[in-house]
Amino acid sequence: MSIKEIMTRERWATEEAFIRGNTNALDEVFTPDAVFHSPPVLDIKGLEEFKQAITSFCQAFSNIRWNWDEVMSEGNAAAHRYTIRAKHTGTLTAIPVPPTGKELVMKGCVVYHLKNGKIFEFIEYLDWLGLFQQLGAIPPMGQK
Repeated sequence: MSIKEIMTRERWATEEAFIRGNTNALDEVFTPDAVFHSPPVLDIKGLEEFKQAITSFCQAFSNIRWNWDEVMSEGNAAAHRYTIRAKHTGTLTAIPVPPTGKELVMKGCVVYHLKNGKIFEFIEYLDWLGLFQQLGAIPPMGQK
């Protein structure tokens, strides 16, 4: 399977997991021992723990919509920029803010490392500052 095909499958699996709640779709694209980095959140080690994190995310956010802004690859690595739109309707450990009911826009980038046709490392850079500003937990820059 080409890296382009793997990334197409990854997008499908991500939408299955986040939008339809089918986290088992991730088995097709991630190794069981994959490591997920998303600083400043602690690393997630293993696909089963990642599935639990997705389930928690989906309990905190509803009406999740993904846009794949850009996808690129070279060798055994790939990356994509994304925009997620969702409504903040629950609480998440990594985001200690009570539900606001606000429609949010989350932007980020993920770098993937692949081995034997599957993703074994996931490195995400999410705009946490922008997210906390939208939630009202941090004032916009330049304001007091």
